[in-house]
Amino acid sequence: MSFSYRRRRRHDDQHVDDWLMTYADMITLLLCFFAIFLSVSIPKKEQFEQARQEVMKQFAAQDVLEGKFPPRPEQPQSTSNDPFDKLPSFIDKYKGQGLGMGKVDVTRGKRIITIAMSSAPLFPVGTADLSIEGQQVLSDVAGIIQDRKYADYRVTIEGHTDDSPINTPRFPSNWELSTSRAAAVVRFLISQGVRPDRLRAAGYADAFPKAPNRDAAGKSIPENQALNRRVVVKLEKIQSEDEE
Repeated sequence: MSFSYRRRRRHDDQHVDDWLMTYADMITLLLCFFAIFLSVSIPKKEQFEQARQEVMKQFAAQDVLEGKFPPRPEQPQSTSNDPFDKLPSFIDKYKGQGLGMGKVDVTRGKRIITIAMSSAPLFPVGTADLSIEGQQVLSDVAGIIQDRKYADYRVTIEGHTDDSPINTPRFPSNWELSTSRAAAVVRFLISQGVRPDRLRAAGYADAFPKAPNRDAAGKSIPENQALNRRVVVKLEKIQSEDEE
């Protein structure tokens, strides 16, 4: 009995050892497999670069291959929210060309755009009847006023004269002449589609000259008088309650 027990136990121990050897072999094979799989999955740097070049040859332009990338398109500059900086091309066309030649002078303030025009090309001397040239210039002005950026601007038309006296049945003084010219401009702007409720007309005769009409001796200065004979279109932003 004793001999038989020892023999069976030795046989069982040998069976357990065989199982452990088989398991260890399997684990070793798995480790080898994953090591090989991992080495194949990670491409070498040279192989990756070669593949990248092949793709670029197929899909990229020659200048890209040589590192000469096309310039990036210029991004549009941010536009200012200040409507004074968005005046139509009319302003650039006339600005700084001299009031004496019937052109336009533009100034700006915090809330006001002022467009001053010589009355010479707008009206014949001593009248308030718009000339053809004057209508052309005022058509451009109407385009500015009707721009949606200026929808909340009130428009005042001012008539100004020099100090040369006038006395006709229609215009007993420069007050009537300046006021009639402002009204004529208002009527023309309305005919161009500007809403009447946005417009005002005011005549100031020679009360607000841009330059002295006469020298110290009282002699007239023709150049200054030409500057003073003008029509002013004033766009004034209406102040909201929140801004007050």
